[in-house]
Amino acid sequence: VWADEYQIEEVFRNYLVNAINHAEGEKKIIVSAKRSDNKVRISVFNTGQPIPEESLVLLWEKFYKVDKARTREYGGSGLGLSIVKAIMESHQQEYGVQNRENGVEFWFELETK
Repeated sequence: VWADEYQIEEVFRNYLVNAINHAEGEKKIIVSAKRSDNKVRISVFNTGQPIPEESLVLLWEKFYKVDKARTREYGGSGLGLSIVKAIMESHQQEYGVQNRENGVEFWFELETK
């Protein structure tokens, strides 16, 4: 891929830590990569409760937390996803989140060489 390896590692780490902290039910985490044309999409899925629709767009803002009580349990600051946003926008690449049937999937895309 064409990207800053340290910054992309930070994006992946933020997604993975969030998945670990929010996994519920079966507590499954699935990491996948799918290549199409000149891009690769990296996804991190965890089983658990969906994110309320009204919160999906707000997740990327500094200090925003869907469940403030829960993030206090593991020490979340509310900065992780705003860092993801800044890194991905500096790379001019797409990123996002989707509620799935039994969990939540965060993803980002990178150009391939």
